[in-house]
Amino acid sequence: MPPVLSEEDSSSRSSWRPLLWVLPITLLLLGFAAAVGYWVGRSERDQAEQKQLTSVVQDQFARGLVDLEEARYDIARQRFEYIIRLDPSFPEAPERLAEALLGLNEPLPRATTPSVAPTPNLAPVLEIFDQAQGAFKQGDWEATIAHLLALRSKDSAFRAVEVDGLMYGALRNRGIRRISQDKLLEEGIYDLSLAESFAPLDQDANNWRSWAQLYLTANSFYGLNWERAAFYFEVVYSVAPGIRNDVAWKYAQAKSMYAMLLANSGDPCAAEEQMDVSLEVILNEDLVPTATAVRNACRTATAPPPAPPPTATLEATGAATPAGTGTPEA
Repeated sequence: MPPVLSEEDSSSRSSWRPLLWVLPITLLLLGFAAAVGYWVGRSERDQAEQKQLTSVVQDQFARGLVDLEEARYDIARQRFEYIIRLDPSFPEAPERLAEALLGLNEPLPRATTPSVAPTPNLAPVLEIFDQAQGAFKQGDWEATIAHLLALRSKDSAFRAVEVDGLMYGALRNRGIRRISQDKLLEEGIYDLSLAESFAPLDQDANNWRSWAQLYLTANSFYGLNWERAAFYFEVVYSVAPGIRNDVAWKYAQAKSMYAMLLANSGDPCAAEEQMDVSLEVILNEDLVPTATAVRNACRTATAPPPAPPPTATLEATGAATPAGTGTPEA
């Protein structure tokens, strides 16, 4: 017959039942509060770090602008490169970097020597001016420039403002065409620099000149310094949609070669990041085995050390010695 609980025992047990839920709920709330506190603290730290990064980038950008104004182009270049590494999306940083590079490699006006001497234009000045206007309307920039040079050689003061305007437009348009269509980047930069001597370049022309200069700089490092080539081709690939040429292929190649340098120097995880970008830009099937090997090397380098195997002993397991077997001798 089961024991009969007294009324006092039943009442005591009933009073303890609600308390059984208090401890788990309390622990759950404490854990939740700790998790919330951790994420709030982490979010505040991230915001503080981002705020500090933004402050550093803005300060360096302002200093870089001053360096440009005072013709300290190499220092300006270093500042804008640093800004792009910290924040690749920072507005105007690639354009200002290109401006610094143009300052370092400022093209000097040079006369082009034709293989055959041009036939002198013996027409009256007004007729030459009309010919220049007609060529400009037809988009024949070479003929426009030739007519204007002939006019200037006869009468440098004739309709000087209009002639300067036509010369500016012809040089600007030919420069953009050379960069965007003819792939004559240096010649295009030269034309735009000459046009700038007549009037400030508009934003579109400035963009083409900046993109061309960034490409030429990237290409100057290609095959010589893979890290620098990867950096500059990444800038061109990201901000210069007008410069097609072989940008994607050289960007992917520079990234993969830089990855191999990192892997050989003992940093397979950084090499994996570079290799992933290379394959994302251009999926090179021949590079996949190398990328897999680099990825495996990174996993091996970052894997935790293996735990020592447990030693099975009679004392550790607490197993009883089978009867009749005796105790093992040493």
